[in-house]
Amino acid sequence: MKQKFDQQNVRKYHYFLLLSLIQKHKQISRSQLAELTAMSNTTVGKIVKELLQDGFIHEVGHVEGDLGRRANILELNPYGALIVGVEIDLTSVQIAIITLDGNVMDKRQFSFDIKGQPIVILNKVADGIMNLLQHLEPDNREKVIAIGVSMPGLVSWPEGKVSMVPQFRWNDVQVKSYLEEKLPLQVYVDNHVRSILLAERLFGTLNNTRHAACIYVGSGVGGAVMTNGDIVRGVSNTLGEIGHLTMDPNGPLCDCGRLGCLQTFISISELEKQAQMPIEQIFAAYERGEAWSMKLLDRAKQYLGIAIANIICMYNPQVVLLAGPMIEDFPLITSDIKHITDRYIWSPLEKSFVLAHATFGKASGVIGASAIVLNEFLTQAMND
Repeated sequence: MKQKFDQQNVRKYHYFLLLSLIQKHKQISRSQLAELTAMSNTTVGKIVKELLQDGFIHEVGHVEGDLGRRANILELNPYGALIVGVEIDLTSVQIAIITLDGNVMDKRQFSFDIKGQPIVILNKVADGIMNLLQHLEPDNREKVIAIGVSMPGLVSWPEGKVSMVPQFRWNDVQVKSYLEEKLPLQVYVDNHVRSILLAERLFGTLNNTRHAACIYVGSGVGGAVMTNGDIVRGVSNTLGEIGHLTMDPNGPLCDCGRLGCLQTFISISELEKQAQMPIEQIFAAYERGEAWSMKLLDRAKQYLGIAIANIICMYNPQVVLLAGPMIEDFPLITSDIKHITDRYIWSPLEKSFVLAHATFGKASGVIGASAIVLNEFLTQAMND
């Protein structure tokens, strides 16, 4: 009996191993899968047949193989399964149906009062998800495998408990368990910066990158790190909370109660607080050459460059991904940022990295939320 059980586990492992390799390589042949996995052509053929029957992959043409033989090319079927992606942001919620290649099929958005009770907001999220599911064709509704939720704050993994979101004034909110009581699907909840990094690895520019870091600048500042293709979480899933690195012990007061945190120098909310005006007006004043705004934003650039240099020294990534509303909406903040970073980087690491920008823009939150699910679908099943 134990031998049969072990055989089933091995076959399940191989099934999801091939699926993950097809997802990673985008297009690949059976013979290439056999070469990568050291599995026999016969075994690969049987598992590929199952994946085709289950609808997770399809054949998309052929290439000339060894000895002039034609090799059929395999590709992930984007509509083989669907994911609900949810982004809970500072003032709004986005809910979308996402395909397995990271495209948005349908989307809803609504605003909420940040001062509202967490349960009221989560009820609206649950209602929005059910509304979106009900508008799917029945065949597509059956393909939805899970719900991913991306949000700021300290989120336990895999429990999905939000211990703190300072911007929301949320503390100890059981997001995962509450939504699973309301909805007919499994829910995964993670920090939004980690979800963006996952999205870029699965769907975007980091597909072939094994070591990367992400710096997110918006109403707050966050970070995430990937080593050997896996997200690094730390003992309490808080690795990457760079917004609260102390940059100047005599600096501005942070909303965490300490002085001189990184986010007091570069986040949108802190710059607005210090200038007493909306961020758009701060950048407009900078472009007019007004001294006060130039001083404020040049200082922000300096601290962003220092943060990047520190991240490189700590984690030695191939790529540092810059993301978030500040980066997307105000590209001036990253002008000359490589040159600024080079002033502070340790010389042996000067040429060890590249800077990149997130590719999904305003949809990065919901696509990132779907990446949380897809990553678990591909890896957890192999580890069960």
